[in-house]
Amino acid sequence: MSHTLFASLPHRPPEPHRGLAPALLLGVAAYLLLSTWILAPAWERAFRSDASPVAWLSSALLLTLSITTLRLMGERALPPLLGAWLTLAFAVLALDEQFMLHELWKFRCHEWTAACQYSTVREAPMLAVAVIGLLTLAWLHRALLHPGTRALLWAGLAVGWLAIAVDQWPEAQSHWPHLPELPPLMATLEEGFEVVAEALVLGALLRQPGQRG
Repeated sequence: MSHTLFASLPHRPPEPHRGLAPALLLGVAAYLLLSTWILAPAWERAFRSDASPVAWLSSALLLTLSITTLRLMGERALPPLLGAWLTLAFAVLALDEQFMLHELWKFRCHEWTAACQYSTVREAPMLAVAVIGLLTLAWLHRALLHPGTRALLWAGLAVGWLAIAVDQWPEAQSHWPHLPELPPLMATLEEGFEVVAEALVLGALLRQPGQRG
């Protein structure tokens, strides 16, 4: 009788790992502030250069995301196909961040194809990140077990889209001159927005518990 009663109770998902995401986000915030303080008064160098401390952190976070999704797949916390896709996607993004592959395409692709006379072709990698990122996170949303975890995920997407919008703003202005000028501070902090977005998504994944049994 008791066995039948317990079998009829609704299945509760495992509890999330609650302390990891706040610790990660505090660590990232501390790193950004420390980088700004060390390079003051020319604090912009912490964000602007491709060899800046913040650019390094972005590569490190993307590589950590790739490894984390591989671990979650092994713990059955993510479906195998989704876990494999995320592992590959984050690894590619980490390589792109480290070796500036999308910048190489943007500024050199006219040497390889006449199609690069069109801005949409030059900006295709960044536009693809925005669209494929949305579809991927919608897929990931269904695999996450808790509302707080999903909230972190979508906050990461929102900040990531902000970073892409800042990157694409000058290109948009060339087509629509009536658009207002982007505040210089926003342009300076673009890499910082990317780091915050990556940290939020990583925080969401770190909250996801493995499956029992």
